[in-house]
This record gives sequence, C-alpha cells and structure tokens, in this order.
Amino acid sequence: MQIHQLRYALKVAEKKSFSAAAKELFIAQPSLSQQILKLEQELGIPLFVRHSKSVSLTEAGEYFAASAERILNSIEQLSERMDKFSRMQDGTLRVGMLWIAGYLNYPQILTDFYRRYPGITYKITIDGSHALLKLLLARSINSAFIISHENILRKEEDLYYQKLQDDYYVAVVNKTHPFAEKNILNIEDFHEQNIIMPSRDSAFRRELEQIFDQHFVSPKIVCETSQSDIGMLLAAQGLAVYFSSNSIAHRLKTEDHVIVPLETDLHRTIFYVTLKESLDYPIAKAFTAFVRHYPFDCSM
Repeated sequence: MQIHQLRYALKVAEKKSFSAAAKELFIAQPSLSQQILKLEQELGIPLFVRHSKSVSLTEAGEYFAASAERILNSIEQLSERMDKFSRMQDGTLRVGMLWIAGYLNYPQILTDFYRRYPGITYKITIDGSHALLKLLLARSINSAFIISHENILRKEEDLYYQKLQDDYYVAVVNKTHPFAEKNILNIEDFHEQNIIMPSRDSAFRRELEQIFDQHFVSPKIVCETSQSDIGMLLAAQGLAVYFSSNSIAHRLKTEDHVIVPLETDLHRTIFYVTLKESLDYPIAKAFTAFVRHYPFDCSM
C-alpha cells in the first residue's frame, strides 16, 4: 500500500468518478483505475462499486476512506513538524554549563542564539567539567562548555572541540594573611596552610592534588567548593586560601581580597565540545557554528 494510492482512493471517493478524479490528479484515467484495482487486490476486497457513470464506496471502502484521511492528515502534520525542525523553528538544544558560566557571561551566548532562533527550547545542565563530559559522551546533552586540556579531548575520537578562552589560576587571600605580602607563591608555601579546594568533580581539583603530591605538600583542606562566590567570601573572611582563575578573581575582588600569582603555571582553558555525529543535526550544527564565530574575550 502506497501513500499515493490513499490519495487516489480519497479523490475518487470525493468525485464519485474515475475520470473526474484523474483530471484533478493530473494523471490518465486508465493509470488511476489500474492503481485502485491494484490496491483492492492487495487488500483483498473491493473499495468501490462501479456504476455505469459513477462509483460509490463499499462498506469496506467507507472505513478505508475514513482511515486513509486520518493517515494522510497525520503524515501532513508530521511533514510540517519535520520542516520546522529543519528550519530551526522547533527542537530542543541540551547544553551543559559550568558552575562559573555566569561569571564569564556564557549565558549570554544562549540568549543571543535564542534571539536568532526563538522557536528553540533549551535544556540546561549546570555541573563540573568531568560530569558534563560524561553526559555528552552518554548522549544526554548535545554540547557543553568545559574546562579541560587539549591532549585529553584529542583522545576522544567522537568529539568535536573548540578552544574558547585561556586563563590561569591565582591564590586569593584576606589582606591580613601572611601571603598578602608576597609577590608570588610556590607550591611549598601551601604546606599545612588552610586552603579551599575545588569540588571533587572539578578538573582543577585533580590537577592540584597531583601537584601537591609531586612536591610532598600537605595543605589543610577546610572547605571543598567550586562556587566562586563562596570561595571568594571565605578567603575575604580570612578562613583559608582560595584558588581562582585570574579573570573571576578580579571580577569578584573586594577591598578585603589580595590576589597573589602562583609560581607554578596552572592554566585553565575553556572548550566548547560536541559530538561529531551531532554536526549533522540542524540545531547542534547551527549552535556550533554560532559558538565558533561568537566574539569571546580570549584574553580574559
């Protein structure tokens, strides 16, 4: 049974004539009659009663016509919906955002993309880089903004990634802290010092732990958080040393904060990542192109 046969049968039922239906369908009457006969043979029952100058539906034909109309309406609705997907007037973009996204103004990317494609629905997941990458590889989200290293991302053959911004880490302390008088801090300075560590889902957490282990440094962890505002507040109150990216540290700095550079080069690179297979899908493809040409402040 073919879709065009449904349309042919409905037109014959409407016009009650093979010739009149063939004229409106712009096909030859013998061809139309042959298609209807072929359909009846496939179904194993006549759909029409042939009169001398007209046709009428059999009981089976009436049921067929009603069902065929519903099917064709559903197909039309489906076609219209798919057309909206292809023209970016419908669909869902599932994006992973870092906890620090607000400080970097990354939500503005989504706002600007929405203005261009107002029919898009968003599903936004806020988490750490490690968790977001796992969600992406599990196909639970379409794309994500994460902190990582290029040598790590390069190992994932399914990933498309783009470097967005480079930054480096600094130490943030209260202005009365002994570190506030230093021009630079080395790793050994943190031995038995009160520090605020990133949460365990943070990529920076693992990097810090490795560096401390390599230098046999054992700081005192008094808090674990990747919430920059909380870390900065605790540092300002003199509770402990907080590690922050230079850009965020300066944006959240108050008169009680002192920012001290680190001798060890700890870079933080933010990447946009998506799956290569997603680039064939209109929403992911359009968003990836949008991010690729977005005017990020690469200097931070």
